[in-house]
Amino acid sequence: MRIPLIILLAAAAACNGGRGSLSSGLDMSCLDWEHGRSLQWGFKYCIGLEVFDDLFLGARATIPVPSLVIIGNQVSYGVETAWLPVHPMEGFAVRVSASALRFHMWPEHVIVILVDGDTPEPPPEYPYETAEGFGLQVLLSPGYAWKNLALWLDLGIDHRVMEVERMVEGRMTGGDHDFTGPCFGLGFGLFL
Repeated sequence: MRIPLIILLAAAAACNGGRGSLSSGLDMSCLDWEHGRSLQWGFKYCIGLEVFDDLFLGARATIPVPSLVIIGNQVSYGVETAWLPVHPMEGFAVRVSASALRFHMWPEHVIVILVDGDTPEPPPEYPYETAEGFGLQVLLSPGYAWKNLALWLDLGIDHRVMEVERMVEGRMTGGDHDFTGPCFGLGFGLFL
């Protein structure tokens, strides 16, 4: 997490008082890999600074809902570059962004932290246990903007190279796998 903060500080020095941006929203990816399809999702947060006219550099993270019940199945962090080719004071707007991220993901969508004990039911079988690695997301986000607020519909592509741990015939094995697919979400941004 230190590298994104260093990049943000360098951008802040270069932008000479440019605008800042805060954004949040739902981040979902439907990823295909050689053992099937995986839906990965969480809640995205980004803080950025304007480097040039309508070009922002920021630090980004995606996390599940932090509570006693984990809702979501990925954690990511890294850097994001966003450009606003269409950004009026009010009206239709377009945002284009690219993010380089470190990902940690698992197959369960909801995990209950406090459980009453063991159950007689066998544990569910998943195509993998955990995965971690690096990826790139590129998004085109049409939306509607007001002076300091924008609502976005995120549409794009997600590619990840992950080191996957999976159970094969009762033995835990590991290996690198590519995950690729569309990503989408809803979000809002504040310009400060």
